[in-house]
Amino acid sequence: MAWSRVGVGLILAALSLSASPVASSPSKPNTYAGDRRAILGLRAANNRALAAHDVDGAMALAADDYVTIGGDSSIERGAAENRKGWVEEFARPGHDRYVRTPADVQIGVRKGVLRAAESGRWEGIDHKPAGEARPFGRYFAHWTKASGAWRVVSETYVTMGCRGPGC
Repeated sequence: MAWSRVGVGLILAALSLSASPVASSPSKPNTYAGDRRAILGLRAANNRALAAHDVDGAMALAADDYVTIGGDSSIERGAAENRKGWVEEFARPGHDRYVRTPADVQIGVRKGVLRAAESGRWEGIDHKPAGEARPFGRYFAHWTKASGAWRVVSETYVTMGCRGPGC
């Protein structure tokens, strides 16, 4: 069977397209290194704000339409509702803080907008009459840089357990 030049050309073109690395490909780990550092810096600032019970600092990374799914399956929609949730959380007797520890941040672009997927572990620290409680679990954050600054569009938390006598 004879292959035409056009047929061979089309096959080679298709193979080269399927082998092309994408923005978040492991073969290009430093493509978005500055953006990854920026996101990790924003997460560190967010952790500091949570420890200080600083509502403005806690909300600094949130987009206007930010949505949170809590470890208890509660849903808070919008920055205003999330702000109210932090005010209530910080006022709760014994509440100390939450700490998010990123394990992975992947960045890519779709339709001209940078997006990032952050995942990691979270832990809460509460002081209760029975002793310290440390609920913990996994989280996922969806970031976007649509407006020129990295903001979180949504976060999902899954509570995996609790350590300590206050649990």
